[in-house]
Amino acid sequence: MNNINHIMSLFVCFCLFSSIFFINTVHSQGPFPYNTTEGCSMNGLNASYIENGLYPPYHNQIIAPGTCQASHPEYSETSCCTNGQTLVLLSNMVMGSAVFARCPACLYNVWDLWCASSCSPYQQSFMVPTKVDDKTGQILNVDFIIHPDYAGGLYNSCSGVNSDGAPPFGTIFPTAEAFFNGIFSANPAFSINWVFNETGYISYTAPCAESCSCDQCGDACGPPPSIGEIGLFNNSLPQTYLFNHEIPYLTVWMIWTFIMFTLVLTYGTSMGLVLFGKVRFLDSTKAKSMASIVLSIAFISAILIPFISGKVPLHDSSCQWKMPSDQLWNCSLALGVGIYELIAFTFLFVISIVIIILYHIGSKNRPIPGSSSNASVLVDNSPLLSSSSSNNNHNEQHQQQQQQQPSTIIQRFFYWYGHKVASRPLVVILVCLLVTAGLGIGIIKLEIEQDPVKLWVAPDSRAALDKTYFDNNFGPFYRVEQIIITPKDQIKYPTVINYDLLLELFEIELSLMNLTTIYEGELITLDSLCFKPTKRGCLIESTSGLWQRNISKLNETQSNGGVLAYYQSCQSSLLTPDCMDSVGAPVQPRVVLGGWEDNDSSNATAFVVTFLLNNPNNMVNTAMAWEQIWLNHISNIAATSQLFDVTYSAERSVQDELSREGNADIPTILISYFVMFFYVSLSLGSYYPFPTRCLSIFVRSRFALGLCGIIIVAASIVISVGVCSMANLKATLIISEVIPFLVLAIGVDNIFIIVNTFESLHVVRYDPHTRAAILPTSEDSLARTLAKVGPSIALASLSESLAFLLGSLTKMPAVQAFSYYAALAIFVDFLLQVSAFSALLVLDSKRASSRRIDCLPCVALNDGDNSDMEDDDDDEKLPFARADINANFRNAQPTSSTSSSPKKTTLLQVVFKKFYAPFLLHPITKMLVIIFFVGLLLTGINFAFQVSIGLDQRVALPSNSYLQGYFNNMADLLEVGPPFYIVIKGDYNYTDFDSQNKLCTMGGCDKDSIVNVFNNAPFINKGISSWLDDYISFAQAQGSCCLKYPDGSICTDGGNLTCAPCFSNNANGRPDPQSFMQYLPFFLNASNTDSCPLAGLAYTSDAHIVNGTIVASRFDGYHTTLRTQDDYINAVQTAYYLADHSDLDVEVYSIIYVYFDQYLTIKSVATMDILLALGGVFIVCLILLMNPLVSFLVVISVGMICVDLLGIMALWNISLNAVSVVNVVMAIGIGIEFCVHIASTFISAPKHFSRDQKAKYAVTEMGSSIISGIFITKLLGVVVLGFSTSEIFTVYYFRMYLSIVFLGGLHGLVFLPVLLSLFGTDTLQLDRLCKSKKNSYSLNDE
Repeated sequence: MNNINHIMSLFVCFCLFSSIFFINTVHSQGPFPYNTTEGCSMNGLNASYIENGLYPPYHNQIIAPGTCQASHPEYSETSCCTNGQTLVLLSNMVMGSAVFARCPACLYNVWDLWCASSCSPYQQSFMVPTKVDDKTGQILNVDFIIHPDYAGGLYNSCSGVNSDGAPPFGTIFPTAEAFFNGIFSANPAFSINWVFNETGYISYTAPCAESCSCDQCGDACGPPPSIGEIGLFNNSLPQTYLFNHEIPYLTVWMIWTFIMFTLVLTYGTSMGLVLFGKVRFLDSTKAKSMASIVLSIAFISAILIPFISGKVPLHDSSCQWKMPSDQLWNCSLALGVGIYELIAFTFLFVISIVIIILYHIGSKNRPIPGSSSNASVLVDNSPLLSSSSSNNNHNEQHQQQQQQQPSTIIQRFFYWYGHKVASRPLVVILVCLLVTAGLGIGIIKLEIEQDPVKLWVAPDSRAALDKTYFDNNFGPFYRVEQIIITPKDQIKYPTVINYDLLLELFEIELSLMNLTTIYEGELITLDSLCFKPTKRGCLIESTSGLWQRNISKLNETQSNGGVLAYYQSCQSSLLTPDCMDSVGAPVQPRVVLGGWEDNDSSNATAFVVTFLLNNPNNMVNTAMAWEQIWLNHISNIAATSQLFDVTYSAERSVQDELSREGNADIPTILISYFVMFFYVSLSLGSYYPFPTRCLSIFVRSRFALGLCGIIIVAASIVISVGVCSMANLKATLIISEVIPFLVLAIGVDNIFIIVNTFESLHVVRYDPHTRAAILPTSEDSLARTLAKVGPSIALASLSESLAFLLGSLTKMPAVQAFSYYAALAIFVDFLLQVSAFSALLVLDSKRASSRRIDCLPCVALNDGDNSDMEDDDDDEKLPFARADINANFRNAQPTSSTSSSPKKTTLLQVVFKKFYAPFLLHPITKMLVIIFFVGLLLTGINFAFQVSIGLDQRVALPSNSYLQGYFNNMADLLEVGPPFYIVIKGDYNYTDFDSQNKLCTMGGCDKDSIVNVFNNAPFINKGISSWLDDYISFAQAQGSCCLKYPDGSICTDGGNLTCAPCFSNNANGRPDPQSFMQYLPFFLNASNTDSCPLAGLAYTSDAHIVNGTIVASRFDGYHTTLRTQDDYINAVQTAYYLADHSDLDVEVYSIIYVYFDQYLTIKSVATMDILLALGGVFIVCLILLMNPLVSFLVVISVGMICVDLLGIMALWNISLNAVSVVNVVMAIGIGIEFCVHIASTFISAPKHFSRDQKAKYAVTEMGSSIISGIFITKLLGVVVLGFSTSEIFTVYYFRMYLSIVFLGGLHGLVFLPVLLSLFGTDTLQLDRLCKSKKNSYSLNDE
């Protein structure tokens, strides 16, 4: 290790040592046990001539001050060295102190070794010549016998020291033997063979913890903060065992909760029916008692056995399984308990079903549930599954009485509004067009925000404020252009420290550095853009900097021992000019190389080249123009290089690729929209039952109406974008991708509901007295349609709008923007649907009644009667007369002589009415539904706590992006994480000794100084650069670094005898306050030299000095290698924690913090958004439904959709981030659509219906509209997204949207109806206080 030899030879001419070992030599004397026999084994200076022999010690020699007095004051009386030798020793010790000042204990121990080897009067007992030149008597080889304890103590004190920028000695030399044989290996006169023996030299060794800095001595560091204190993110929950398998505690509790719930449900149902119902074969008291005992035994034993078994002492067994709480169970016992639980669970479940069946068989006067459309599905006496029943004899007279019940104020308003719209449809459409054009004109001011910082970081967030402070004091962080290069043939080139590879690297870098471009008429070069920390040229961080990027020097080193030897020689002298970059900056192996093992950078498998450009706001566009040329050139190199695999990234790359991805996904989005548009337009038509005249299909079709409905959805988006743009709310890519889907899903559902309800009401009424079929006018049918479904549509839309509006309370700009755009779009879409679409529906109805062709309304079919009534029942084929029955609503009641014909129904409605609703509301089905959804909820809770956090950039980019390879290499090969800065804010007194100790890391500094604390923390690389430490060392070097003339100015003539050291250090060895500030600028502009390797030119930008005062300063460090999203988040959390727990006014800053700061609060933001949205849903439901219980059940269903969606995210590898938070909030909007129409129809069902009948009525009336209007529509559009080439689309849109659609359908059409049939009631109906006292026509039974 000639490199390390060079370092040590600067310190002492007695520096002994070489890697040459001699075998089978004969000792000329000794050894003797140390400290027993005086005598010197050599004579003379090792720099000239060492003579072999036995010499008596010198007496009363004058030992040079500051050398050996501290460790061996006795050498002044008896020693083996002369005064001249100690003077040489002194000069080298002064030089050594500049390097080892941060670890005085190591320096003390090294000095002790040097002093002993030169001056110990017992020299002959541990320094034994073993090879001598026979002619001259000169010593050629020496055995140095050293006590293992002493060797270990010295090694431990120095193992953490890094000298001249090299890695710590302990990294280079893993053992004390390797350290001595390696570090002390060069002596001009002879070689040393180290012998570790207990008879060898021993002395006191100072432990490094007494005086060394934390980064130089691990023992000197305070205890690092624990993981719990920092609060690191960790996706793994506390673990336990179940049947010898490690699983989270939460999972165990969820499993046990599900078992308990199911047992209680089945047991309670069975016991209730047995004790209080009439169950066949269990009529007698004895039978009831026996059944109760059997059920109770099964239930109690199923609960108690697991707990009792866990307390049973464990006997010796060859098979043991770990169980919860880390208890050991016998395998047979554990398996037996598990099987018994399963048997008990199955037994109670089967028994409960049998009892339910027997109960209904035994109730002779009660119909079998589900057998009649008007029958109560659950009976009165069932304590758990019963619902209130009423008289099932629904005769015509009762219906007429029910119709006379008063309507609500909201229904009356919608009836009035619908009549006004229908009476002037063309005026309404024209007004809507004008409003759309007037408000949508603001779209010309649309701006799309693409800056990730402004998207995800709130302006008043910590990361944003820290960035602002940093930029104001030190300038914006650099623009980074980085290349990661690996050899194609890694067998031929196992390391990149190879001449051929380095030569190719030089040529690549030089070609990139010479790139130019023209921007706005000016020539742009790298020199005009690059970061110049030393003002001597552009800083390019690369391995080539070790050769100053000089090909001639590379050739020379290849000729003189090879480039690998030269590289190794530089590793211990990185701060010497010969090994520094041409601009005077050190080349750090961990920054410029990657992919090495065993802490040996010479085995690196990758080059890492980094261009740093200045980043002022007024030069961004200029820099981007040059970066484009840079990207084009490196892309060509990557495609043509024969030696290298090249991956690369520029500052603009991510933004460019995201834009490209957005453009590439446009076809997928358009296809998805087209599929939904086509389906909606096609499916609005009425094709069931199939008409007898085929041409009627063209009349019944509503393709044009469907297309207009889609246009209305688009108009709502235009208005939303226009209004928000006029309010200076910038849009985002998420808005453009999500809101159309959201509004389309909600809008289409409302379209189907309005059309289906209109069709069911726009039917003829047959008058047997006049034998005429009376057809309501389109105006009246629309008024009754809006009166019936307007409240539920308003409820859904207002709930969704309020939910999204409350989501804007979060401080994340992207979520705020989405919330505003979505809330306004949904509200406007609702207004346009009850106005423009309703008017279009009236016009389309009149078109159909006149048998005009859809899409060609000017063409009428002349095929008979100008109606399409021939396709209906026979009664409807009679001549009909139109009648305005609005008068009935205002003045009169319907007469018994006029009856309605059957409502028009679709095939899907028939399926829901005759098959699905009776099946769903059967008692057994209801029990299964409750069990299934409780299990689904518990599963969702379990996995929701395991959702990962973050957004891997590779997911956000196109799968074929050149950045994919770059990010893969960055995660796999880089040996250091991103840089960060500890920023000291405000007017800090850097000249005060105690204040310095709170910052510095040298001997004498506080162990809990801010830099020491960071050096000892997780996710932080040791070795934070401290300008203050180096400045103090610079001052302590005395004349080696800084000389001044008598007038105080800097001395430029080192030979001038009038020059004196610049600093007058105080008793603590620190510069006095006046000289500290006076010579700080000189330090910050001084270059490293051999005699002064700690000059501060590289720190020029680390201290912001204004009028001679440091207003802010920073200490530079690196994070450890961050390979996963958790690593990045934890790194940010750690840095913030350390800054927050410091007594100083300090901030931490890194360019990555603004991107990952959001994830520190993403869980709370998501929770707040979900709760606020659900709160808004409840408030609006309560206002419009006027039923607290039903409103609560709706919120429960929607909330379960969110929980289950979070669980699916964990199972489907979907991380929690701003995109997924927006989707979860959107899931609430979609969930409302699935649920609220069912709830509203349940409440508006005839009052004499039982809960089960109301639930069946709601499912029958709204189920088909929900399936056709939202489920199928969204499903078709989502399936198309699955074919996208963009991973972010397939992960965050296809997977999440598909989950939302299925979860919404399940909870809205399965779970909520069952909940309503069990708990829904109008007992708490608040609108009774608002009902009119006058009788009026009711729409409930339409």
